[in-house]
Amino acid sequence: MKILVVHPRLSVLGGAEQVAIHSLRAIVENGHQGSLISERFDVAKLEDFLGCQGVLDKVDRLSFPAFNPLVSRGLLLYQQLYYFQKETRRILREHRDFDLILSTQDVGYVPSTNTRTIQYCYFPDYFAHMHEGQSSLWWNLYYSPARSFYHERVRHVNDFLSVSDYTGRFIRKVWGRESTTLYPPCPIEQYKSSGEDSKENLVITIGRIVPEKRLHDFLEIASGSPSFRFAIIGTVDDKNLQYYNSLKKKASGNVSFILSPLRRAKDVLRRGKVYVHCARNEQFGIAIVEAMAAGCVPVVHESGGPPEIVTRDVGFTWKNTDEAISHIANLFAHDRLRVEFSKRALERATQFSSDAFESKILETLEKSVG
Repeated sequence: MKILVVHPRLSVLGGAEQVAIHSLRAIVENGHQGSLISERFDVAKLEDFLGCQGVLDKVDRLSFPAFNPLVSRGLLLYQQLYYFQKETRRILREHRDFDLILSTQDVGYVPSTNTRTIQYCYFPDYFAHMHEGQSSLWWNLYYSPARSFYHERVRHVNDFLSVSDYTGRFIRKVWGRESTTLYPPCPIEQYKSSGEDSKENLVITIGRIVPEKRLHDFLEIASGSPSFRFAIIGTVDDKNLQYYNSLKKKASGNVSFILSPLRRAKDVLRRGKVYVHCARNEQFGIAIVEAMAAGCVPVVHESGGPPEIVTRDVGFTWKNTDEAISHIANLFAHDRLRVEFSKRALERATQFSSDAFESKILETLEKSVG
């Protein structure tokens, strides 16, 4: 079977890229022919980031030059959509004989083709919830053509896969389509706990240092828990330096900032006993699973996809910071309880492993073609 994966921007290095590469690995390592449409990217860097060395050597890479905006500000989304659609059409004029297409980026990049197409979806109309706090009228006007285009692309999709049940409900609401939930691959082997002996009274959070991760809530929780140490593991770009500096000023003395990708701070994660997730209405939360694999008990905000990961037998949810503070205090006061939750969290994390994803995506692709 010849399967084409469409993922124009593989240089981003995030969860969507994990979905694309692990899908390709499942395809080529099980006797199928895998092809990839994308802009040119640093293959060694991507494989190192994902721990999937050699996978792309087995893939027919149909590449085009990296996107270079004509105007650095304004209409960036529309420039991207036009460019990636144009290049994809050009490639498909020369390469037509695919049995199935799997689109692992946004539905806006789905090509116009008669080939059966599956879309892996993170959030429909993702741009609709960007620029919070700014003029909704202006952004609604700006994104209106894109939203219409996305809805038009939906008609080219035969089947939807959603990253969580939460996303699936939005697909039904926004696009009027049903979907099947397939949780994304999480690299749990990289972070597995080294045992209780390495654990400290340390509370951790992971994520890019950006306002939508609500790290200011994490600082509030730390301030209300002065007996314990807290650590933020993440990276910050130039656009968010002001937010980072405001966090540094606000942070109490029991908070540390570790500016590093998680893969370079594994030992810190493994020393943690509790993981706190403050972002709201996230579609999934790979960092939560990584922390659970490291033996941290998850304490996550009660919104979006994370409560699907953190069932009552493995961790806790919270609606306000006082609840989070209470959960943390209870875990540290009852260590036997914490150890039991830690074991269950680690076991639960295996259900989101890369191997589990690859097995399910392969089954889905093969069934789709019949």
